[in-house]
Amino acid sequence: MMNHHLEMINRYAGQPLYRQLSDVLETRLAQRAKPGDKLPSEAELSQEFEVNRLTVRRALDELNQRGLIETVRGKGSFVATPRMRYDISAGRDASFTRTMLELGHRVGITVLGSEITESSELAAELRTDGELFVCTTLRLVDDEPWSVTMTSIPTARFPRLAQQWAGDTSLFDYLHDNHGVRMQRASRTFAASLAEPAEAEHLRIRVGAAILEMRGLNIDEDGIPVAAVRHRFRGDHVQFTVDLT
Repeated sequence: MMNHHLEMINRYAGQPLYRQLSDVLETRLAQRAKPGDKLPSEAELSQEFEVNRLTVRRALDELNQRGLIETVRGKGSFVATPRMRYDISAGRDASFTRTMLELGHRVGITVLGSEITESSELAAELRTDGELFVCTTLRLVDDEPWSVTMTSIPTARFPRLAQQWAGDTSLFDYLHDNHGVRMQRASRTFAASLAEPAEAEHLRIRVGAAILEMRGLNIDEDGIPVAAVRHRFRGDHVQFTVDLT
């Protein structure tokens, strides 16, 4: 019977060995595994496929970068939860919380910190010359950490926001229910980044793991800026979809 090492060489000839292994493992996961299943150890995979452990480690890193597995130090590698589609098309409300709730998911919000501060760059974007209320929140979907978000809002328009909003609802819902302001997306910019130590701890990922950063401006129905936002999403959990039609 053909062993796994020869099978890789025949199927994926011309590719680096670690990529051959990652492709074979990806096929195996698609056929047999479900989210949360634990993968064999590096030593077990090394023996099964007759490759060294460095090759196995690089193959697992590939799968991690593709969002197919999650590696927990000291515990091993596990099949990841599939990435979820996040629709940010024009015309939709600027609310991550409402989008997830509409899809049938539980959403939790934890306030990590807030302050009243000044920023000439953000003030110019928000067309204000006053102070800003800046809060940082952690979003959880189905009890799994998804993103760390920084939201900046002019205090001139919402002077008591810091005292009245306790983080028990999303800022979108608070502004809609208490001020009649319905935020809409005016712009979004995307970038790839790496997890910094503090956010890595909150998001339960390793330092340097893939982060999808989305920055943007939210406006009201009259086109007046309401909030500048910076979302830092776990790269293994979310897939952005933009409808251009």
